[in-house]
Amino acid sequence: MRTRRRLASLVAVGLLGWLVAAGCGEKITIPQAQGLYALATYLPAGTYPVDDLRDLEVAQGNVFVLTGTGLYKRNQVFAGLDSVQGFVDATALCVSAGDSLVFVWDQGTGQVSWYLTRDLSIPGGGPPSTELPAVRRCVRMATSPAGIAQVPGALTYLYLSDPDSGVVHRYAYDPLAGLRARGILCRSDGEGTRFVKVPAGLARDVADSLLVCDRDSLRNWVIRFNSSPDLTDVAISGPDPLRGRAALFDQATCNPPAAADYVLGDAAACGQSDWVGGLSSANGEFALPADVAVDGSGRIYVADQGNNRVQIFTALGEYQVAYGDSSRTPWPSALAVSDEAFDVGPDGIDYGAFLWVIGDGAVRKFISGDHYDHINEQPPPVE
Repeated sequence: MRTRRRLASLVAVGLLGWLVAAGCGEKITIPQAQGLYALATYLPAGTYPVDDLRDLEVAQGNVFVLTGTGLYKRNQVFAGLDSVQGFVDATALCVSAGDSLVFVWDQGTGQVSWYLTRDLSIPGGGPPSTELPAVRRCVRMATSPAGIAQVPGALTYLYLSDPDSGVVHRYAYDPLAGLRARGILCRSDGEGTRFVKVPAGLARDVADSLLVCDRDSLRNWVIRFNSSPDLTDVAISGPDPLRGRAALFDQATCNPPAAADYVLGDAAACGQSDWVGGLSSANGEFALPADVAVDGSGRIYVADQGNNRVQIFTALGEYQVAYGDSSRTPWPSALAVSDEAFDVGPDGIDYGAFLWVIGDGAVRKFISGDHYDHINEQPPPVE
């Protein structure tokens, strides 16, 4: 039987916050998903072919889809709401902490531009974009405010995965000045967990740490970083790189911690000296992880591209379930997840989820069993 956590107190607090915030014109407070919903039960809920798909993100209940030439804001049934056209070769997007801005990297012009999520308009009072000549190729982006107090006037850091340069770049976003270089999160020329060989997907977790997919064919890891710039880092010549520090998912199993304590995937465990990496189809391990996303309660979703599936972990890095196959989630390159809250009467609120995956030229939508049950008032069919 599915486990459900009733959150009656959150209903009252959440609705009160919504009413107060809506009346004042401030950010609406929405209760975050807690507990577990039917992780093992996801069902196809729609397939939407889109030409030249590049990336997607979910924010404020809407889906932001990027193609090579356009940014599109769509609702939960994929109906168009707003769009921005005219990119030359856009490859990555992300949404800021707080969901107020969406950032887009255009490989064709070598610059990042930003738009208000509410209507995709350009914010006033500052530049609409910044050229970033240090970025050779960006495949994914993410934001995190961790450590932003180090840069007066800035609102958040923006991170860009650049496999051609072998680094994850860090820039501070200032609404009046645009983007300012602020070192790197990680680089590729080392063997420890502070290094990422082939940086790919990025996501901010519930602690504002950064999750980074490493598509190196021997590693196949998702590494967790305390993304706040390390002011003591002088590991390479030239300007201080201010890298982040690898961060434990949970308590270490040995002292000093082993690689497995910092990563999702197959890594050397405590006392293991014979570890050999490589592609893996085992549960909790990967073959070319392409992207990563986090839901409201901290669960981590990884696009396990080489295995045509999505794997789900707890916020502490514990494997929970693998979902998909070559017909349902073919070659997943990007993914996003949106929590769905629904009132279940006097007992409180329950949560489900929509999972959005890019693969094989389409955006594929999946619904969790909990939400299917609520909408249809019956359990989901057995697959």
